[in-house]
Amino acid sequence: MGVSTSPDRLRMMLAGSPAAYAEVADFNFALIATQFKRDQFRARVRRMKRRGARSLLFVGMVLITLNFLFCMAWALFNLTLDTAPL
Repeated sequence: MGVSTSPDRLRMMLAGSPAAYAEVADFNFALIATQFKRDQFRARVRRMKRRGARSLLFVGMVLITLNFLFCMAWALFNLTLDTAPL
């Protein structure tokens, strides 16, 4: 994230030792960048879910349409047969 503070120094800062302004600024920057990346990931997942739902809806509608067309073809085919009706 562009922060050059070592993990040991971060532990000391979290334990309460005094920190320079640059270290605090780096730490705040890292928190903001982490939150930004997390928000980007959540938005990407949300878009993928929405796209997947639309795709499933489209496939379902295509299957329903094909089923209707096959049923119509079967009905017209049966009407053209020369057998006696039941």
